[in-house]
Amino acid sequence: MIVFFYHGASPDMQIHSLRTFYWVTRLNSFRRTAEVLNISQPTVSSRIRGLEEELGTALLHRDRDLALTEQGRELLAYAQNVLRLTEDLSFYKANQPVETRLRMGANGPVAATWLMPLVQALEKTFPDLRLEIEVNQTSTLADHIAANQLELAFVSGELTNPALRIQKLGAYNMVWAAKPGMAPSSLTDEELSRLPIVGYRWPSPVHPFTHLPASRANRHHRFTQSDSLFMMIRLAIEGVGLILVPRAAIRRELEAGLLCIIEAQTNPLPLPVLIARPRAHDSEVTSKAVLLAQKLMDEVVE
Repeated sequence: MIVFFYHGASPDMQIHSLRTFYWVTRLNSFRRTAEVLNISQPTVSSRIRGLEEELGTALLHRDRDLALTEQGRELLAYAQNVLRLTEDLSFYKANQPVETRLRMGANGPVAATWLMPLVQALEKTFPDLRLEIEVNQTSTLADHIAANQLELAFVSGELTNPALRIQKLGAYNMVWAAKPGMAPSSLTDEELSRLPIVGYRWPSPVHPFTHLPASRANRHHRFTQSDSLFMMIRLAIEGVGLILVPRAAIRRELEAGLLCIIEAQTNPLPLPVLIARPRAHDSEVTSKAVLLAQKLMDEVVE
């Protein structure tokens, strides 16, 4: 293990040295590293030599096209982690510590309907904002926001973590849909169970409604599971099976005639959309995102 001691050198200088070392390993050239970092070649040599002197070991084989030594490989992994963490500090090198980053999560239905209008509105309102977006299942997003890996998440289903502030934005109207000609325009529950279905796996809140007809005694032999709403829509267009999705998520496919709505005997329940954020975190950016999301959700469900 390599342990760093600064010995009076500034932490900022050490980050510069680690960044220089990283680029030397990528480019295998002191000259090209100097060009990329806009510094002189002697400065590159000085920084690498300074790291080697401080650590008391050679990091590069000068006689082998700058190949890494064993200690150099260990330092490279360390340098990559340090540089990634430094870049995550959105206030690093800023004139003043202002909020410039928002880590936001969205489930499939939100991503398929109003996520991009929200992103565009946020970028217009906060031109310097760095957005990090994760599209994933509600269960995964809930874990990530609880672990402080997200400041905001748009999810469905029940969240009981007391550290989170939960707000309901609305609910999607859910519909069964299929490739035209694959099924009659209306189905009894028994008829629905005899057709192939594409649905989410547990623990999706939609899963029980797709799994129930797929588990009847006279069920069809095929039940295709996917964690991706976009893939489910694609599979339905290809005729793999019926899907239960928000009507708003397949608006374009319905207009283009790629999918058609199937009326089922038992009407599916609406899918609620919730916004979750840590109680300990509140800011102008997250508050604005909540207001914009509410407006967009209202437009979708109208």
